[in-house]
Amino acid sequence: MTEAEASETTKKKKQQQQQQQPQQHKCDGNGSNGSVAPEAPIEDVFDHTYREREGPKPASVIVWKNVLLMSVLHAGAAYGVFLVPSASPLTLLWSVLCFLISALGVTAGAHRLWSHRSYKASLPLRIFLGAANSMAFQNDIFEWARDHRVHHKYSETDADPHNAVRGFFFAHIGWLMVRKHPDVIEKGRKLELSDLLSDKVVMFQRKYYKPSVLLMCFFIPMSVPWYLWGESLWVAYFVPALLRYTLVLNATWLVNSAAHMWGNRPYDKTINPRENKFVTFSAIGEGYHNYHHTFPYDYATSEFGCKLNLTTCFIDSMCFLGLARDPKRVSKELVQARMQRTGDGSPRSG
Repeated sequence: MTEAEASETTKKKKQQQQQQQPQQHKCDGNGSNGSVAPEAPIEDVFDHTYREREGPKPASVIVWKNVLLMSVLHAGAAYGVFLVPSASPLTLLWSVLCFLISALGVTAGAHRLWSHRSYKASLPLRIFLGAANSMAFQNDIFEWARDHRVHHKYSETDADPHNAVRGFFFAHIGWLMVRKHPDVIEKGRKLELSDLLSDKVVMFQRKYYKPSVLLMCFFIPMSVPWYLWGESLWVAYFVPALLRYTLVLNATWLVNSAAHMWGNRPYDKTINPRENKFVTFSAIGEGYHNYHHTFPYDYATSEFGCKLNLTTCFIDSMCFLGLARDPKRVSKELVQARMQRTGDGSPRSG
């Protein structure tokens, strides 16, 4: 090979490497420009070297306290549905607002910001998302992000906290009713989590998680309609507090269950996560799941911007206001190349 040919080969390799890196976009309200390659995330990329242990699986140990709490919670939510006609229009609007705030605490906060580091947020935005995450009451940010990174790194193996191979019920809610598989615990302890440990908002919320949940998840949703427009405490507790909380829980759980079972796989047919529009709508943008597991570092979790993706709209708005910056994006060329290489040929969800 001549020196000129070697130089040309090296140049092509560099171009290919640059195309495979996520892009950091300048915030312009739609996250559509900029091309600075960030550091590559490592803890949310699937580990192909993991092997499940040989021999019989360990028996599931039921946590009866959690079974009882989940049963009581859903019974209370069902009663909340019965009370919906009794609630005032303002209370219903307040319930929707609380749903959206708490959902954003999970999707824009624990998921896209803290689990995947797919964009950067200012201190005021991180405080808001931390409070919103307490309103969602789905474990503190540190624990949620740790488990989610384990989920991506060991997806649908014994080390996956909500392994969908074990069935819909387990992936949806059953995983919270049994002790974690030993591999989930072991792999979680080995993750690099220094970014979470050094985040003061994450650590503050973790330290004061229980009182923050009582305040954000139950007291504020219940007391605002009672104090401001005279809603009965009974309705205020069961509708904007309990029913709203349960709906957010199940919207999040559908990502773990339904979006791993039903839908198309236009980006990677070798993995189980799917594109599921019902989940996308329910979880304000989290149902583009085949895309997300193929490109976990993309802040939008889809190709299609704000389409059925309120979380992406929220992040774009925060960028426009100067409260967020550097959202990571996958280039269109890389998406097309990946679809041609590993996609199932089905239409995309957009």
